[in-house]
Amino acid sequence: MSVIEATTALQYGIAGAMEAGEERIRRLLSVRRDSFVWIIVIAIAVVIALGLMAAWFIYCRNQGGWPALDMPSWSSGGTWKVYCAA
Repeated sequence: MSVIEATTALQYGIAGAMEAGEERIRRLLSVRRDSFVWIIVIAIAVVIALGLMAAWFIYCRNQGGWPALDMPSWSSGGTWKVYCAA
């Protein structure tokens, strides 16, 4: 390998490393644009949850009761109970 070939190979290697470093820095400094998507997804989930709770309340009131939620005991465990209490 001649000196010119070695110098050319070294220059290409340095140029490639610099490009890779610049790309990595550019990727780290870029602003994420998907945050608005998550805000919209969370807002839709909240609206759906409130709609389900409203439907549960309306259903229980039409049955003549109130919505009720029972939490299981901490010591013995169990299941959550969601029902309409009279």
